[in-house]
Amino acid sequence: MPALQTVDEFKSYVAKIEATAGYKKPVGFGICRVVKGQLTPDKILTCVYPFVNWNENFGSAAVFMASAELAGRGDLGTEAVARVDEAFLQSALDAFAPYLPEATGDKHKNVQLIKTLHDLHKAKKLDLADFRVVFAFEDAPPQSVAVCYLKLMALSSGKAPLRGIKLDGIFAKLENV
Repeated sequence: MPALQTVDEFKSYVAKIEATAGYKKPVGFGICRVVKGQLTPDKILTCVYPFVNWNENFGSAAVFMASAELAGRGDLGTEAVARVDEAFLQSALDAFAPYLPEATGDKHKNVQLIKTLHDLHKAKKLDLADFRVVFAFEDAPPQSVAVCYLKLMALSSGKAPLRGIKLDGIFAKLENV
């Protein structure tokens, strides 16, 4: 996809993604860095989110889903976790192009995050192997460590109401070290 030029093109692109059969609008999503165990690198110990989106920024969610090639898949269930790679970053950066000039401070944090990850990776200062894009499509008990931390971050940032989201079985998902 060539870089979008205008905000209207962006809105049209988002509408096209959201109209795809099987598209799900998430209640929460974000990009995290997974921290794995040193002795057992297959175990995820924690997930670090610079920030989370909770019932907001649905245009960014659509772009992330399309960039991760998840949009329109009917088999996503209650959550999805996908790797962040160069193709994901370039696709999202191209979609967010109309917002790049104004993405500073508190404006367009998802755009800022994509640009930062892209620039650091291109400068060979960042390995993308431990980055994930995470979606929670409904408030169901978390099935993955990444969604556990997404929900905990939503609570701690005040975006989700206290005692207002399902955390059933969360401690069974988290590693004890």
